[in-house]
Amino acid sequence: MPKGENRRPMDESDLNQTDSAILELLTKGRETRKSLADQLDKHPNYISDRLDWLQEWGLARCHHKGTALFEITEDGVELQE
Repeated sequence: MPKGENRRPMDESDLNQTDSAILELLTKGRETRKSLADQLDKHPNYISDRLDWLQEWGLARCHHKGTALFEITEDGVELQE
């Protein structure tokens, strides 16, 4: 999947319930992939896939790759409002 400047267009219909829940948790602060998986009772691989899409759409970004720590972007915050 392409990253960064190769973003494909995204509208709210592309988001599923898990995406919205991830963004909601990230509005409260940075979270690791595992902590998101635990809080949402989802498999970490599924959360990784959803985080890839959220990054693709510019709604979340990886703050620290070594710990898989993610944060919401300004665009993600705006979408949540």
